[in-house]
Amino acid sequence: MRYDFGKYAAEIESGLRADREAREAREKENAPEAPEAREEETPEREKTPERPALAAISARELQEKELPPIRELVPGLIVQGLTVLGAPPKFGKSWLMLELCLAAAGGAPFLGYPTKKTGCLYLALEDSQRRLKDRMSRLLRGSPAPEGFYSSTEALTTDTGLLPQLERFLEERPETGLVVIDTLQRVRGSTFGRDGSYAADYRELGVLKAFADRRRLALILVHHLRKMGDDTDPFNRLSGTAAIAGAADAMIILSKDKRSADITRLSATGRDIGELELELRFRKDGCSWVNLGTAEALAAQRAAEEYEASPIVRTVRKLLEQSAAREWTGTATQLMEAGQYVTGRYLAPSIRKLSQALGELDGPLLENDGILHLAANNGNAGKRHTYRYAGEPRFREPEDQQEFPG
Repeated sequence: MRYDFGKYAAEIESGLRADREAREAREKENAPEAPEAREEETPEREKTPERPALAAISARELQEKELPPIRELVPGLIVQGLTVLGAPPKFGKSWLMLELCLAAAGGAPFLGYPTKKTGCLYLALEDSQRRLKDRMSRLLRGSPAPEGFYSSTEALTTDTGLLPQLERFLEERPETGLVVIDTLQRVRGSTFGRDGSYAADYRELGVLKAFADRRRLALILVHHLRKMGDDTDPFNRLSGTAAIAGAADAMIILSKDKRSADITRLSATGRDIGELELELRFRKDGCSWVNLGTAEALAAQRAAEEYEASPIVRTVRKLLEQSAAREWTGTATQLMEAGQYVTGRYLAPSIRKLSQALGELDGPLLENDGILHLAANNGNAGKRHTYRYAGEPRFREPEDQQEFPG
């Protein structure tokens, strides 16, 4: 039997074509829809969120903008914003803050400064109500406590609800303009980190500063000082990192040259108060602080008293008074002898010490008495010192004139 290979090949080709068309039909039925169709039925893609705008203001707008003035509770010392008060333990800082609150709530002077009467909240977190009552009684001395002064010996921390507590208190008593937290360590939380890092300190105090700024009140945080610190800059002694000082609007430091010293130095600095240094004394009988004056004024007063009591000054004055030419010239040894006659005592322990003291008195003598001091080398005999009144014509005295009384 012979096969017709041509006819057979055509049948095979036809069958393959039919099989291919059937397969393509099935694939078309099961194939996913075209991208155009999917896009029509799927929801519109989310748009890229807009980047937040910077709240910038032009210089002209800022120049013309009306801003409320800074609230000054104790002008030049306590103003609106965040203030950190630092002092060593058992230094009387809590007495000082209680005295401030009582004064501000009653509109009474504080350390000799006038106060703007305002409501106060004192968080005495290291005291009991019994101790707080006893301290108030000593300060008030039988007078009634001023209205508008509130206190608490308990408070939450910054991460467990301190700010909501304060917000609620201020909503109920909006006249409050001063809040004192004694001490900062009692309200510190763990959310900001307890590793003592700069960033943690700055974040935590930044939250408290933002609260004070928003509420336009003075918030004072009582804090401790390090035992060892920079003696030349009391503000470097704050416990913690430098972020505490950096975040605060103002700082007040209480310090002494020695813990047993009678005088306490109050050093203050801030963005809105400038710099101030006072000398205080704590009166143990009344448990109150007394302002002796600014350190600069007191130093000038002490210098003036020392100048008037100086035996050298008294001797020089007497020598010029006794001189017809209103001028005296002699050696340090001769001046020492004259001092014994005028004051009845040695002017210095030695001639060398006297020569040193004469140089230190040049400025004060000229400023206070108008007396000019000139010193010239006199060979092996040492220097010759000349004292005369500045601005007066010089007269040459007779060679035999006595150079000091006696």
